[in-house]
Amino acid sequence: MRPQHVFSLWGLVRNTKRPSSEVKALQERKLRRLVSHAYANVTFYRELFDSIKVKPADIRTTEDLKHLPITTKKDFWQWPLQDRMAANMDRAKCRVFATSGTTGIPLLTYISRSDSTMVNLGWLRAFLLGGMKPWEKATAFIGRKEVKSGKAWYEYFGLWRRQEISSWEDPEVWVEKLGRWKPSVLVGYVMTLKILAESAPEMKKRGVNPRLIFHSSAVLDEFSRNQLTQALGGRIVDIYGSDEAGCIAWECATCSGYHLSSDMLVVEVLKDGQPAAPGEEGEVVLTNLHSYAMPFIRYKQEDIVTLSAKSPQCGRRFPLLEKIQGRTEDFFIGRSGRRFAPHPFYHCLDPVAGVRRWRIIQEKDRSLRVEVVLDPERRESGAAEILGNIKSLVAGELEVQVVPLLSIDVDSGSKFRTVSSKVQRD
Repeated sequence: MRPQHVFSLWGLVRNTKRPSSEVKALQERKLRRLVSHAYANVTFYRELFDSIKVKPADIRTTEDLKHLPITTKKDFWQWPLQDRMAANMDRAKCRVFATSGTTGIPLLTYISRSDSTMVNLGWLRAFLLGGMKPWEKATAFIGRKEVKSGKAWYEYFGLWRRQEISSWEDPEVWVEKLGRWKPSVLVGYVMTLKILAESAPEMKKRGVNPRLIFHSSAVLDEFSRNQLTQALGGRIVDIYGSDEAGCIAWECATCSGYHLSSDMLVVEVLKDGQPAAPGEEGEVVLTNLHSYAMPFIRYKQEDIVTLSAKSPQCGRRFPLLEKIQGRTEDFFIGRSGRRFAPHPFYHCLDPVAGVRRWRIIQEKDRSLRVEVVLDPERRESGAAEILGNIKSLVAGELEVQVVPLLSIDVDSGSKFRTVSSKVQRD
């Protein structure tokens, strides 16, 4: 973050108090620019628009988005990467993420440096409005093996100091590192935080007493929320986001709901293809207004949420989600009883070239069956890479079998689970 980004952050915070009409006007100015850019520079969207005889000039308001079809990860997979990226963007200068979420279908997401800055500021706004102070130290648990090294310039001034801990490491190592850092804020994934909560007595002995705990991935159910609050002692703040969209919504204690990031996204909640009424469950379809390298326009997020009928009471004007539903995941349990959160396993599979869909099942004999659909030319090398990645993670605690398949069938009448453990459910 550069000094000028402080002013951008201040602008984002100020946006939350602007009248709804001004925020909508801002949304629509950004929408028109994004749609024109996508049509002019992205083959996927140009051909999509032309196939339904829609021109950029036809999309003037958020209501006009209904004239465009909804896009999915599967749609993106059917097009070469160069046709989904903007021709006027340098791919080498973009940040890239590999994400499968709960679908099991990995998707490479490219984001320009300028858009990456705005997305990061959107996350930072959520932390600020969730109660974090700029001078408080934070620890973030990440699914990657590699953690950041060195400090940003502002950390030398005591601002936004951040420690990263890889969830590949043993929980004993987590506690030891936390004891040295003594953060006021924790950021992590529910399953990782639940494992951490088992070490709460040892953390307290080492003087680790977090004031705030930000949960930022998957669904935080009420049982887990209560369990984490009782064990770790801090206030839980839930943030709903994704690699494709950044921070979608953040929890507001005053309003008992989640404020949507309306100045950075257009979020549609649809039931049977039509806007869901407040109080009704609906599917999330989003347009990321800061996605110029790889636009996401009317993109199906594969999540279910409920719009709130309440008006905000905290002074912020952004509309509210009442509830975020989703798919639950299990722990994997090793021979010694060690529990593995699912998050690092995503990083074992999503970045591997040629992976089209996957899921992991722990059998009752404590072995992992990794089912994966790979491009034909990558079947052997991709399977070997995945096997090596997971063996490195589980360190002999689990037997691992990688099973390449031609397809993974999904039962439309049930929720698809990317990870599931028959041992955990027993």
